[in-house]
Amino acid sequence: MVGAISRKQWFTLIVAVTLTAHYFFFRVPFVANDYGRNMAEWPLLADALISFPLLYYFMFRPSLKQFVPAWAGIGAAGVLLGRLLIPDESKQLWREIEGYWLLLVMVEAALELYLLVLVARRVRALLRLSGNADEALEGAVRSRLGSKGFARFALFEMRIWYYGLFMRKGEQLRFRGEQHFTYDKNNGNVSNQFAFIMVVLFEMPLSHLMVHLMSVQPWVAWTLDVLTLWSMLYLVAEYRASQWRPISLDRNALLVRNGVFAADRTVDYSMIESVTRCGNDISRQRGILRFRQFGSLNVEIRLRAGGRLATNFGGERPVSALYLSLDKPDAFIDALRARL
Repeated sequence: MVGAISRKQWFTLIVAVTLTAHYFFFRVPFVANDYGRNMAEWPLLADALISFPLLYYFMFRPSLKQFVPAWAGIGAAGVLLGRLLIPDESKQLWREIEGYWLLLVMVEAALELYLLVLVARRVRALLRLSGNADEALEGAVRSRLGSKGFARFALFEMRIWYYGLFMRKGEQLRFRGEQHFTYDKNNGNVSNQFAFIMVVLFEMPLSHLMVHLMSVQPWVAWTLDVLTLWSMLYLVAEYRASQWRPISLDRNALLVRNGVFAADRTVDYSMIESVTRCGNDISRQRGILRFRQFGSLNVEIRLRAGGRLATNFGGERPVSALYLSLDKPDAFIDALRARL
């Protein structure tokens, strides 16, 4: 059983146990913290900036280009956790760190701007060559950041920027696969997404006015507006990608795409045991993947024992079945059975 635990799970377990120890150190008076009178902050900072990044390096052996952004991400997460774990009355070092929150925001903005420029230049050039948006985005990220670690998050963000702002003439896009099947019209899928976006837009000025009337500082209202607009970019990207990114049958594998929020999955035909129609009453449970959005589930794909598929940001997990919501489920089932 121990041998089945992956390095990523070991890393997560070690970090979780260490953070739990820090939580009890800051929240429970006992002899190690002089019964609440001496809560040193530097061990948590050392773990966030040194111990955890070094543990990540020695366990995963990333390249320097992959390790630097991973180190920055681990450090930023550690600073945020410290803000939550350490009681306000015990903060000294952390109060100084929190004074640089604007710098952290600027770093995040610079990262997004870098990805935006990468989208605008590199991806546009690649799209002219093939018209395949997925390959263009993956090629742009791989050429700069590799294919693991931070590169997966960068690819996710680039898809958001591309489909949210830059995509034009979606009908001219090309995608890998020999047969393509859509899911945008199932139970009014994208129409419901559009309605949800309109509700958020309608609500934004009302929430802005309410925050002002509550006598909160003006910057709070404007920050709320910026965050709402930022979330709108993600919703619009999902809405537009759902119209054009199909689920496809390739020569040797099923290619499952579902908007931009869900990770793409490649399912070899040899992994598939059966494909049948199903109802919409499939509850969330371990070992299954549901690709529903606002549609209705209507296709069940059972995998053979031991099947594993990719997670959102790297690694794999056991999967026994996939459930899809397609516009033409019967045509998809017939086509997939013919290939099996």
